Amino acid sequence: MRKKLTITVLLLLTINVLIGSNTHFTPVKLSKEEIDYLKTDLEKKNKEYDPSMNMLFCVTQSRHYHSDLDSGVVVHQTRESLEYAVALLKTEDKAYMERGINIVKKILPMQETDESLPYCGIWPYYPEDPLRGRKAAIDYNWADFIAVPLIDVIINHSDYAGEKLVNDIKKALVLAAKAIKKRNVQPDYTNISIMGTYACYIVGDICDMPEMTSYARERLLNFYEYTIRNKGFTEYNSPTYTPVAMDELLRMQQTIINPEDRKIIDDLYAMSWNVIANHFHQPSGQWCGPNLRSYSSLSQPKFYRLLYNASNGTINLPGDYPRIPNVIAPHKIPEDILPKFTQSVLPRLEIDTFVVANPEIKIERVCQRNGVKKSDFIHSKDIVGKLYAGTEFALASVNQGYMWNQTRPLIAHWGTPVKPSYMQVRFLHDGYDFSAANIVCAQDSTTVLAIMSIADDGGDTHPGLDRIKDATIEATDIRLRIEVGGDLENTRFTLPELNREDVNFVSRNIKSTIKIPFAKWDNKDGHWETGNANGKIWADYVLYSGKKKTFRLNQMGDAVVGIHLSMSSGNENHKHPDVKIKVDDDYLTLFNDNLKVKALAKPANELRVKNDYEIECTDLTGSDINSPQISKY
Repeated sequence: MRKKLTITVLLLLTINVLIGSNTHFTPVKLSKEEIDYLKTDLEKKNKEYDPSMNMLFCVTQSRHYHSDLDSGVVVHQTRESLEYAVALLKTEDKAYMERGINIVKKILPMQETDESLPYCGIWPYYPEDPLRGRKAAIDYNWADFIAVPLIDVIINHSDYAGEKLVNDIKKALVLAAKAIKKRNVQPDYTNISIMGTYACYIVGDICDMPEMTSYARERLLNFYEYTIRNKGFTEYNSPTYTPVAMDELLRMQQTIINPEDRKIIDDLYAMSWNVIANHFHQPSGQWCGPNLRSYSSLSQPKFYRLLYNASNGTINLPGDYPRIPNVIAPHKIPEDILPKFTQSVLPRLEIDTFVVANPEIKIERVCQRNGVKKSDFIHSKDIVGKLYAGTEFALASVNQGYMWNQTRPLIAHWGTPVKPSYMQVRFLHDGYDFSAANIVCAQDSTTVLAIMSIADDGGDTHPGLDRIKDATIEATDIRLRIEVGGDLENTRFTLPELNREDVNFVSRNIKSTIKIPFAKWDNKDGHWETGNANGKIWADYVLYSGKKKTFRLNQMGDAVVGIHLSMSSGNENHKHPDVKIKVDDDYLTLFNDNLKVKALAKPANELRVKNDYEIECTDLTGSDINSPQISKY
């Protein structure tokens, strides 16, 4: 039966190509050596497998906004289990393959199939936290995330899965594709936009749904045009989202043969590698900032492995990580981009337009002028990042960002790939990153002037899911944090005797000077203190700490922090010109000889806070820096 089914599938696939299909499905056949590599990768996951549930298990680490479960709960994972199943099926090991099929059969029925429900086509994170009756918001991304490995089963393992399971998978994929199309994620949500496009594209072909394929092709073109217009992904320079997007683009390269669509896919893939190469700091081995959507301030071993594999071993950074091929995702750095990693020019200044402003967005501005309130309109502004990559350290900033824990709008790196270090600027509300705090930065090369302002309708712990209501928050603690992590050998902060004096920082041969030229929280001053925990040290400028207090942001006085941060290395003894301050009814302005930044001093609505600012930099390059690279796309 299985042999007959295999012949039938191959015949259908051949016919599919001959009649001019948009896709071509060639089942992947791994060599014995590749299977050995894959089995090595599977060793860790094997320990997480629960045979009683036919799924991988884990313990929840914290409460998630898409789950009703608290931390410390043993759960079984749908997405991770299916990805594990796909890998098992590629081993050609009978026991492993049987396990893989059992996982698929276990998870497939967890999909919501009632088309009267808005979340039809979606799977839960865990069977222990079902969709029905849940209080937490449902994560619609799970249609996309689950569809992708199921497609892999259809393309590569239909013969082993058997006719009934193949048909069941196709039914599930149709519901998932319909959910994806109904949701119609826009191109500003990069990885889900690409992933959903891939799912709908392939489901359209394998399930004979030409209208779904047409939708996917239009969506792909729309995403491409949006990305080119914005000169990159919305989640700019993201160590988290860029590799995910690349995985989906690689899947497209392996299956989509339509010449027009393939050209788009190849261009997007090369763009992704360019972003990584332009922000790679060879001395420290770090994927540097500024970043939107980053889960770690230091590069992880899987990034080093990606570089090693995608360069065929040419990029061989020191450290403990598996130097074996990733047969599931065989990425390759385009030949013209590889030298950017291996022959990087230092020092250099990278300037990237990450997001091009929408000229149709106009924001009303009300200001005090000569004691009289007057209003006008301002337009939204581009988001531009800068990275100074030197021989000893890298310093990066973005002209406008916000302080969510998945952003890195002002961050520095130094050290080596084996012993890297970072310095990150954070803004904390009761110990958690405060998304409503926005930052505006002006950077020349090794110096940044920045101002943090507050959006009174912004997010608290998340930029969208827990927005501030009625411009009111409660807090026991509000503070700015200069955090340092990674290798802490010979690393220390030295606090000033007076709050307005410099904080000095030393880490081996790296030096930094931090100033707070102006800071107020509800018109009150703050103070410096230091601390350490969990392998990190910090210097905090405390704006408020005490009993729980209600702050009505739209009725507060000034709530703003000005920062001066400069870095140097070795015996360099840079002079730090005094930062001059100007404060009026509406704005704080900081400036020195060649930098100026102006932003709101009082809380205002988010759209205005993000766009009502000015920055100037009169000397971008300096005498020892190569000509800046501006706007790669």
